[in-house]
Amino acid sequence: MSVEPHTPVIIGVGQITQRAVSNETFEGRPEPLDLMRDALERASTDAGTGRRALDSLDELVAIGSFTWHPRDPALLLAEGLSLKDVRTRLTPTGGNLPQKLIHESARRIQRGELTTIGVVGAEAMYTRSLARREGKKVHWTLQGESVPTPTQLEEDRIPFTKDEYDQGLTLPVEVYPLFENARRARLGWTLDTQRERLGTLWHHFAQVAAKNPYAWLQGEPSAEDIATPSSANRMVSFPYTKLLVANLPVDMGAAYIMTSFEHATQLGVARDSMIFPQCGADANDHWYVSQRPQLDDSPAMRAVWRALRGFGVRAEDLAHIDLYSCFPTVVQSACDVLGIDAFDESRIPTLTGGLTFGGGPGNNYVTHSIASAVETLRHDPGSQALVTGLGWFSTKHSWGVYATSPPTQGFQHHDAQSDVDALATSAFAQLEGDVRIESYTVSHDREGPRRLVACARDANDVRTWCHSVDPSLMHTAENEEIIGRLAQVRAGEMFF
Repeated sequence: MSVEPHTPVIIGVGQITQRAVSNETFEGRPEPLDLMRDALERASTDAGTGRRALDSLDELVAIGSFTWHPRDPALLLAEGLSLKDVRTRLTPTGGNLPQKLIHESARRIQRGELTTIGVVGAEAMYTRSLARREGKKVHWTLQGESVPTPTQLEEDRIPFTKDEYDQGLTLPVEVYPLFENARRARLGWTLDTQRERLGTLWHHFAQVAAKNPYAWLQGEPSAEDIATPSSANRMVSFPYTKLLVANLPVDMGAAYIMTSFEHATQLGVARDSMIFPQCGADANDHWYVSQRPQLDDSPAMRAVWRALRGFGVRAEDLAHIDLYSCFPTVVQSACDVLGIDAFDESRIPTLTGGLTFGGGPGNNYVTHSIASAVETLRHDPGSQALVTGLGWFSTKHSWGVYATSPPTQGFQHHDAQSDVDALATSAFAQLEGDVRIESYTVSHDREGPRRLVACARDANDVRTWCHSVDPSLMHTAENEEIIGRLAQVRAGEMFF
C-alpha cells in the first residue's frame, strides 16, 4: 500500500545512561550538554543516515532540565554539532511534554509546516549531587545574557494554592501519597495489604528494568525489600519508601527524530525501522489538587483514553505499554482507566522499568519511554504500543499510540480539555473546627517523621488542609487507619 508523503514517522532514537562508578569524582562525569549531544547523535545513527538526519533538522527542542539552566540549551547543542538554520525551543516543567511534542509535531508534519524535528533532553542530577558531596562548584556550560530566550512550548504555571503550600505540600513526593492513601481507603485495604500490593507492583517493574540496558538500577529487589523501610530504603513519605518513588539522581539522556515519510525515504531510512505515531490525546486535570472531587481519580486520563478509543484503539490490542510511573498510584489509576490489572505479572505496563528502576531523569523520562517503544516495536512488527506522559501532580496528561504501519486515516489527535473543564470542582477553604480526614501522608527526613499533612472535609463537604508535628499522632497515622476519623482544625493544626 502507498503511504501519504506527509505521514509523520519516527526515524531515529537514542539513549545514554552514565551509571554511577565507585570512586569516580565529579570532574570525571558528563554534564547535561554532553549527554544531550550523545543522545541526539545516537538518534541520527539509529536512523541509518549518518549525519544526514541531523543536518536536515528544521527544529530542535530541548526538554527543560531540573538542574541546568542555560538560556537556550537547544542552541548550545546545535552550535556544538554545527547545525545550520535550526529553530530552537524549550519546554517548561512537565513529564508529559515529550509525548505532547509528538502530537504537535505529527500534526505540523502532516500539514506540511515542518519537515524534520529533533527532541532531546538530559539530566545529570547524580553528578550534581556528587559535586555537592565533594564540596565542588558545578561549572557546566552556560550562555551570556545576550542570548535570547527561545520560544517555550507552553506557559509554566504555579502548581500549588497558597494554602496547600503553607500546610507543607511543596514537592511531588508529598502530594502523591495523598492519592495512594485515598485509594487504599476506597478499596478497603489494610495498611499491610497496601504495603504488599505496592511492593508487588514495583517488583514487577524492577524485573523489567533488569533487562533494560539503559536502566539506572538493574537489580531485582524483592517486593518485601521494596516496600519495607530499612537503613538502605528509608521511608520518604508514608506509605512510600525510597524504592517506591521516582529516582531523580541519575545521569541520563534521550532523543528522538521525527520527519515525514517522504523525507525519511529520501534520506534512505530503512522501511522496517520506521515507527508511525497513530493517534494521541491531551488533557489536564483540574489544576489544583484542592479542586479535585476525588483524589485517587483522574478525569483527564479517562478523557484521553476515551478519545483514543474513539480512534479505534483497544486495550487488548496494545501489545506494549509504558505508563508514566513516578509513583505507584498513577500506574494504578491508568490501569483502572484502561481496564487492565496493574498487578498482573504477565502484562507489566512498563518498557523501561519505570522512574524508580529505569531512572527518573526529570521532565525527560518519556523521551526514554518513546525510544524504548520504538526499539520494542521494531522487534515486534505489526504490534502497537501505548506511551503515557504525566506532569506535575497527576495534572497534565498526554497519551499516544505507535505502530510499525502507517495509520490508515492519518495521524489523529484530540484535545480533551473541554471534557475535563466541564466537570465539577471541589470547594475548598482554610477552615476551623470539626472535620473528617479524607487522606494524609507523613513526610520524613533522614532523621525520621517530620510532618503529617492531611486533607479533610467539613459537614458541608468543603475540603481543607491541616498538619501536625506531634510525634504520637504521626506514629498513629503510620500504624492505624485514620482516614474517615473525626478531627479538629485550629489555626491549620490537626488534633484528635
